[in-house]
Amino acid sequence: MKRLFLTLTFTTFYLATYSQIFTQLKAEKALQNYRDNLATLRKEHTNGRTLPDVKFMFFGMGDRLKMIYRDGNLINAKTGKALRRWKVKTAIIVPSEYLVHLELENGKAVDIQEDTQGVYIYENGMQVIMAESRLSLPSFSDRKYSLILKVLLHEILINVNEGLPLANFLVYQKPTYRDAAMMTMVLKKTDNINLLTNWVINLKEPYDRSREGSPEVDNLGQALYIISMVSDSKHPLIEKILEEAEGYKNSDYIEGKTSDNFHPVYQTKWIKYGLKSLGISDNYKIPLMYDNYSPVFWLDYKIQNVGGRQFDEVTSLNSPYLTWAEDHFYSQKRGIVSLSDYPLTWESDSKTANYAGMDVIGQGYVQGKICATHAWHAAEMFLVLVEQK
Repeated sequence: MKRLFLTLTFTTFYLATYSQIFTQLKAEKALQNYRDNLATLRKEHTNGRTLPDVKFMFFGMGDRLKMIYRDGNLINAKTGKALRRWKVKTAIIVPSEYLVHLELENGKAVDIQEDTQGVYIYENGMQVIMAESRLSLPSFSDRKYSLILKVLLHEILINVNEGLPLANFLVYQKPTYRDAAMMTMVLKKTDNINLLTNWVINLKEPYDRSREGSPEVDNLGQALYIISMVSDSKHPLIEKILEEAEGYKNSDYIEGKTSDNFHPVYQTKWIKYGLKSLGISDNYKIPLMYDNYSPVFWLDYKIQNVGGRQFDEVTSLNSPYLTWAEDHFYSQKRGIVSLSDYPLTWESDSKTANYAGMDVIGQGYVQGKICATHAWHAAEMFLVLVEQK
């Protein structure tokens, strides 16, 4: 009780000193700047995708409460229950500012905004704390696509849920190592890797078994790489991974199933890179054969690649992270860009997703078998665009 009293006393003092951050004009200008950044990207990547026409914004990056603004409501994303309601005249969603600016029917204004400290509602000269925890949210001001990078980081952080790196927290319940490996790379670059420390330290299985419980061999290298982000070669899972890899050895490389197909080049690249990241030597050699997943791994070993047919348009639409990874490998620009302001990333028609979870956003996503945002897609886009100054 004493703690509650102290909190309320502090909050009341803070609220008394608050003045509105955004005016409608300022919000509109910020949105236009972001749209200009998007327009530049769309000129370079001419392939686009129209997502269901639902105006919404996620709040609750990292370990914060997951919330959604939609149609005058701030909703608990897990329960679907409204936390706050407003009678809205106009709503301006500015993804790059992590902001929704509302002009109400009564003539007043409300800001919902997320920053490095938390998620806040600014209304009637008061600040309401909806969630608080520390995050690193760089401005990327020296990058060509600075405002887009801010949104892509948001679309990764929003899918860190209760310490787990999920591709999409609404349609997936458990992490996959493939998504998590690319997420950890971005979290490391942006000083947010601490969000996953407990998960990584407690990893016990060499496979995520996300596809009907079957092992996928690329998981071995991905798990090693993920471990290297927060731990070292003494992690107890490493020995088990090395034993598993021996069971898939074919001469001097590894070979097994990934996404229901054999991808020995991709799998061997991952095991070598994971070991290298931990400072462990290996004797594996990347086989010189065609593997359409070879360019999906762009982090190293680029010369060990036999070129061939690239991902087709259907794959690019449904699994856009594959084409963006391929772009990174070949320095090309086939990756598809969202035609919406937000979200920028998605996945569709996945066999392992429960699209009913998107009902809290809108039936268009459920019926279209689309989830948005998508952390692997966001990570691949981020890691391409962050290189452009």
